[in-house]
Amino acid sequence: MRFLILTALLFISPFSFADRKPKYSTLKTFESDGCTGFVEGTREQPKLWAHCCFEHDLRYWFGGSEENFDHSDLELRSCVDSVAGDKWANLIYRGVRAGHASPVKSKYHWAWGWLPKRNKVALSPADIVYVESELRKLSLEPAYVDAFIEKYLRN
Repeated sequence: MRFLILTALLFISPFSFADRKPKYSTLKTFESDGCTGFVEGTREQPKLWAHCCFEHDLRYWFGGSEENFDHSDLELRSCVDSVAGDKWANLIYRGVRAGHASPVKSKYHWAWGWLPKRNKVALSPADIVYVESELRKLSLEPAYVDAFIEKYLRN
């Protein structure tokens, strides 16, 4: 009887605890290339919406669900609209969305920061805690990080 129980535990244990181990535990160092192949402002104000693209890049770094993905692109459009108007906002939004279908991919795809590679998967509570800690390590204003976390990780 003991033999059967031990044998059963050997086969059951690895499978029952496998999903408790964090699947994604490392984020690469964050980088931003600005508005990836698109202008960051007008001729008169060359960096007018660069901050919108930076936030979008930051959001793409750690990813999340399909809903988070769509929301990030919509937030980019909203941010550009608030500083430059509907024309520029829709142009950059359509460009970003078209880029998702392009066979030529930027290294800054959705959830590009995770090792191993991760697709459109919702962040677990442990992932969120980890992402928050990594965000706080970046050379960004603490108030900006706090607002970013509130907007994207605690919604």
